Amino acid sequence: MPMALTTEEEPQEAWVKVHYRKGRRSQKKPTSTASVLCTLLPSPPSLSLEQVKQDHDRISSQWKSSSSYTRLQELLSSHAANVDGNVVTAICFGLGTFDPPDGAWEQKRKAHIQLAAFLSIVEHLQSQASHQIRCLFQEPILNSVDKAFIESLGHEVVESPAGFQLVDPKTMAFGVHLYRDIYSQVIATHIPAMFVGTSYGTWEDFHGVENLDWARMKQLDQLCVKAKFPENQADSTFSSTTVHWRFKDES
Repeated sequence: MPMALTTEEEPQEAWVKVHYRKGRRSQKKPTSTASVLCTLLPSPPSLSLEQVKQDHDRISSQWKSSSSYTRLQELLSSHAANVDGNVVTAICFGLGTFDPPDGAWEQKRKAHIQLAAFLSIVEHLQSQASHQIRCLFQEPILNSVDKAFIESLGHEVVESPAGFQLVDPKTMAFGVHLYRDIYSQVIATHIPAMFVGTSYGTWEDFHGVENLDWARMKQLDQLCVKAKFPENQADSTFSSTTVHWRFKDES
């Protein structure tokens, strides 16, 4: 993995993403715990702030010209009544780094696309809101340039577990291909107004209902309207990802 590792016991803030290979038939099953106990540390930056900005402009522009973006906008519009300007805070969990230490292009590309998608959802929600939506990012492996880039966009970076503690019924929580333990912390106190991530149904498909003792995620599933996140062909960035809208009278 493109990150610094130690062999100590895994702390709360040490996150490992669930990575999916291209093609729906070859998707790896969601993972409930880390296979290697490790501490994830940010690596020294190798890119300048300007280089990260240029990468984002190029990659996000490509994604916004894709069918995934177009269908996402249509999906959000068709479910606009389910949110109705209720979101006050948007929190992105586990985005990854824009500057992986081994220069891994695919990891970098997915981080930029996920950021573009997150901000596109926020932009749509903002168009319905009478207030400014606060955007927060929680990701332990962000290096100093990653943080500076996010802050240059006018958003905030918080340290774990602050992001988990800020989730409430007026939050849009966004986290793609994360571990079960992370999702559990995201929804531990409140079911957010919107949740973008792996659905209960996907976990159940892989683990079986008899082996999936996860009452809180099942509750989220029952309290939400759901739709599959639009994907581009042969791109696994949003594989097995679902958009959830909580019913208005539930929290």
